[in-house]
Amino acid sequence: MITLEMIEDFMSVNMNTADVGKLADIGTLEFDHTLPVQERVSYVLQKLKNPFCFRYGEMGIKLEFDEQAPPIAEVLADYLIRKKAVYNCVLL
Repeated sequence: MITLEMIEDFMSVNMNTADVGKLADIGTLEFDHTLPVQERVSYVLQKLKNPFCFRYGEMGIKLEFDEQAPPIAEVLADYLIRKKAVYNCVLL
């Protein structure tokens, strides 16, 4: 189970001082889709150690979330609507 303290620890990583070579490489992570959803979360946590800070090859990645930002579903819907409008204009 993920606790608030764990999340705060995950988010506290400073990418300017982190040793990228010691971060888990998400590119090598193999997902086991046969596991139930709850077990998948545990599996990913076990493999990545920190789901907010990892690497892909030699590139360090840190996920940060803006509490003032709109929900991701809204952003994606707006994006898809704009793409559809551009596509429809091209076809005309």
